[in-house]
Amino acid sequence: MMKKVLPIFVGCLLVHFAYSQTHYDFIGAGHLAGISVTTSDEASPERAGLKTIDGFPVEDAVLLSDASRFLAQATLGYDYETIQMAAAMGYEAWMDEQFTLPRTGGVGVLEEMMEALTEEEVFGSFLTRPGWWELVLKQPDALNQRVIHAFSQLFVISYLGNDIFEDNGNLIATYHELLGQHSFGNYRELLLGISRHLGMGLYLSHLNNPKSDPANNIHPDENYAREIMQLFSIGLYELNNDGTRKLDAQGQFIPTYNNDDIREFAKVFTGLGDGQPGGQWGSTEDIFQGGSLYPMAMYEEWHEPGPKYLLNGQVVPAGQTGLQDVEAAIDNLHQHPNVGPFIGKALIQFLVSSNPSPAYVNRVATAINSGGSQRGDFRAILKAILLDEEARVCQPTAQPQGGKLREPIVRYTNFLRAFNARPELGFYLDEMYDWGSSTNQIPYFANSVFNFYQPEFQPNGPIADQDWVAPVFQIHNSSTAIGYINQANLWTVSEAPQEDGIVLLDYEDELALSDQPSALVDRLNILLACGQLSPASRSIIVDAISQLGDPNERLNLALYLIQIAPEYAILK
Repeated sequence: MMKKVLPIFVGCLLVHFAYSQTHYDFIGAGHLAGISVTTSDEASPERAGLKTIDGFPVEDAVLLSDASRFLAQATLGYDYETIQMAAAMGYEAWMDEQFTLPRTGGVGVLEEMMEALTEEEVFGSFLTRPGWWELVLKQPDALNQRVIHAFSQLFVISYLGNDIFEDNGNLIATYHELLGQHSFGNYRELLLGISRHLGMGLYLSHLNNPKSDPANNIHPDENYAREIMQLFSIGLYELNNDGTRKLDAQGQFIPTYNNDDIREFAKVFTGLGDGQPGGQWGSTEDIFQGGSLYPMAMYEEWHEPGPKYLLNGQVVPAGQTGLQDVEAAIDNLHQHPNVGPFIGKALIQFLVSSNPSPAYVNRVATAINSGGSQRGDFRAILKAILLDEEARVCQPTAQPQGGKLREPIVRYTNFLRAFNARPELGFYLDEMYDWGSSTNQIPYFANSVFNFYQPEFQPNGPIADQDWVAPVFQIHNSSTAIGYINQANLWTVSEAPQEDGIVLLDYEDELALSDQPSALVDRLNILLACGQLSPASRSIIVDAISQLGDPNERLNLALYLIQIAPEYAILK
């Protein structure tokens, strides 16, 4: 077990004010670096070249609200200048820019955390949490980080209740890195990568999975074989391209696989072990830190020989190497027609809407299932999801089933990035104990391989009555609802003294509006709530803060009330 000596965490920090604006050095972050253009007025040398792109900064509230809504779907948080830049650039151009940004590696960040926190005696998996904050809050690859977060809940590994994960931070850090390497790549390569990652091998027990030995009643472990089909690729039932389930002649759902299929895939995932140079089969000690830097290696003498009978009549011939068998199984799943609607709908649910229409799913599935080398191209998939007409049109009255409950952790990261959160000590000391107990959501700490919540969860009441789903409501209950409100109070209102781990927030622009309650709320409405506050909620917040004389108190209360408003919690 880890020794915990840092009692103060980001999730329960006193927010201090910082009054200097800091911007990242990349296009679309709200500054001029890296953009070379000519202004319309070259007469004045001091004005030449200071215009970033036509139409920047955007001031129209409708355009800014829509840009904020787009960024709420595409990122884990953003500041006001980024909203203006996305509105001016256009969303596809913004995404193209994100695709080309240098990706920040999780392993390197972890190593920095290890060096920085050695004197604080923080070790193992707890290092990954400050490292996660470092990536999510300080790095410019905002779309990449949002996709990784979605992947981490679709292709789940978790260190909840696992001592080996608790003691070896690299297992999570290298897995996060793997997801980031493929977030703008190809689905097939991602599926192959997670199948050979040491953390996944440990979590779903195909690490050191031996071939059959009937005499000793030993059979290949079936855990990963089952989950790679059920959760990571094709789901339980055959789907139409629009995500609806196919029916047989008797009107019954058609299973995508059966127990025989599981046993055949289990044979494929045998013989995988320690991938370190000089590694040995069956190693269980001293491999989880260094070993996680390498894909699991194939030990042929432990791999199940003979043919394997996969889905849709494909037969893996006898005599191949073990890794050839693995590649063939990945290809078999990658080419399955269910991949498009199954993976597409899952990503739509994480990013945009819990109840996408069949037409929306069909368009995304078509982008996934496109032929040739483009099949499974995540750049095309993300554009299909985020630029789709159903994602871009917000009609709450006409589409009551649209949108989703924002995950608690996303609501929090949105708040921190909105005001350019910076740790006073240079790194984030957030082990997220209080946060986790309050909200039931800590990254890479899901209750099971089924994630924090399941995609078909239906809360009782109007949602279930309409046969809609609302996955995130599975962790929203009487306890976590109050827990989140208490956390929001700590971010925005509480003045309890803290000694360590101070986070600095830039409220300069907001404090400049503190004597104009309506203007302040309008700005925060765009920045945090995507312009979706109802007239009634806006009026309540304006009236409440107008009764306060102190500028800081006025801002704090406005932030708090918006953070707990239903229009902020639900992203339409």
